[in-house]
This record gives sequence, C-alpha cells and structure tokens, in this order.
Amino acid sequence: MRAERLLRLLLHLQTRGQSTVAQLAQHLEVSPRTVQRDLDALSLAGVPVYSVRGRGGGWALLPEYRTRLTGLTPAEAMSVFVGATAHVLADLGIDASSDQAIAKLIATLPEPARRDAEFARQRLLVDHAGWDDRQETPRWLDRCREAIWSERRLAITYRDPAEPFVVTPLGLVVKNRTWYLVAARPDGALRTYRLTRISSAALTSEAFTRPDDFELARYWAESQEDFKGSRPSYPIVLRVRDNAVRRFRPTAPAQPDADGWSVVEVDLESADEACAAVLAQAGDAVVIAPSELATLVRRAATRILVTGTG
Repeated sequence: MRAERLLRLLLHLQTRGQSTVAQLAQHLEVSPRTVQRDLDALSLAGVPVYSVRGRGGGWALLPEYRTRLTGLTPAEAMSVFVGATAHVLADLGIDASSDQAIAKLIATLPEPARRDAEFARQRLLVDHAGWDDRQETPRWLDRCREAIWSERRLAITYRDPAEPFVVTPLGLVVKNRTWYLVAARPDGALRTYRLTRISSAALTSEAFTRPDDFELARYWAESQEDFKGSRPSYPIVLRVRDNAVRRFRPTAPAQPDADGWSVVEVDLESADEACAAVLAQAGDAVVIAPSELATLVRRAATRILVTGTG
C-alpha cells in the first residue's frame, strides 16, 4: 500500500539521513521511478524533503523536522508497547530508561491509540525468558557495547588458551538469554562469538569506520540459516503420547488418534541424543524408525533394568 510505503520512506530518511534514490529503492523494494514519485508526493504534502545535487548527493529531510507517531494503528501500538523484553534491557542496564521511554512514546500518541496502548500494556505481557532459573552471565557485555558504540577495535581471547586477537565489533545479539558478539576479523571475515566463551576483552586505541553495507539483522538471519544447514541431522519417527509431543518439536503438527497418541517426525543431531530423548519420556514415546534407534533404546533400557535390580 502506498500510504505504508510513504511512511517507511519518511522514517528511513529521518533515521538514516541523506540517501540516494537507488538506496531508497532498494530499501523499499520498488523502482527508482516510484521512489521519485513518492518523494514528490511527500513534498506536495508539506514534508520538507529536499535534493542534494552533485557527487555524493541524494535526498534528505530538514534537520529539525520530526514525525509524530500519529499514524500508528491500534495493532501497531500494541505491538510496540507490549513486546519489551525486560531481562534483555536489564542485562544492558537500561530497564529503567525503557520504562521512561515507553511513557514518553505513549504521551505522543493521539488519544485513541494511547488508550489502546495502555489497555494492551495492562492486559498482555510477552515474557521471553524461560522457566529455567539458570542463566548465562553476560560476560564482557559492557566492554563489547562500549567498543561498538565508540567504534574502537577489541582485543579478545576466545576459548582459552588461545592467543589474543583483534576484531572489529559490529553488533550484539541476544538469543533467549545468551549474548553474542558479531565482529569482523582482520581479514574481513565476519564471525559470531559467544560472550561467555570470551575469556578476556580489552579496548584498543584503534578506531574503525563501520561498513555502510553491514546490516546486523540480515547477517544474523543468514548466519542462522548457515548454522541450520551445517547442523548434523538424524531424522526419526516416533509414536508419542499427546502430553509428550511438545518435548520433541516435530517437523509437522501432531495429529493425535482416539487414544491420544501421535506419529511424529523429529530431526535430532545423533542417535545418542535421540536415544536419551526417548528414554526420558518413560514410556510416552515409542520408536518406529529407524530400527537402529529402537535397538539402542532397548539395550539402554535393559542396562538400566539390570543395574537397578543388581
């Protein structure tokens, strides 16, 4: 829809600054001609967009211009104000600032959207933390964040007893409660480092310029796909009681029969992992395939029985 695209165009210029028509077209996934028409439409609507001529030119907004959040739909307002991840903000030490920011953002909304946002905040909470109280301490998180914000290289030691090496820190990612540093090695190759495996981290005096073409979200999505592609695969077929299905994460939705059992396909990493997973269900999971897994489970159960009666 054009209204949504115009808003995206406006927000891009407001947050990213001066951009060429080609850059805007790539961001909006439209043709350069469409971008030009949209820029003309914004200008006619009174939005102070202007072109910068010559080499390195493009389009920009007047510096003092800022949009208000008057265009948020009720669903958009709820998605913004309900989804704050408190434990991540606490790791970063900005949980209090988040509460203040949300209050300020709500104050800028028009009355109907403000009511919807407050209504949702009081009735819906998204908690991304797991039930397991054990959690990784975000080691070196402050040091890494400082390096990224100040654009200074880091000297790190990863997985002792390795020698320290210098990286260019580009971003931080938190998955569940585990933090990762995304950085470029001296040869330019991008790598992901788990913070709890960094045994030392020191700021260097060497500054760097962040690559214009690096996008953290895109890199993370691509690296996740690469990881899944390189992950060992051991597909199995089980007959599982309904209450145990969720423990296996089947590749397709389970279809329980009249007795409450489902045949599910599951992809694990090894036969040993699969054997342990089946045994842990204490009879609520039965192996259909492969036959070697059924043999492993039978032998392991026999050893447990013999050990227990001995």
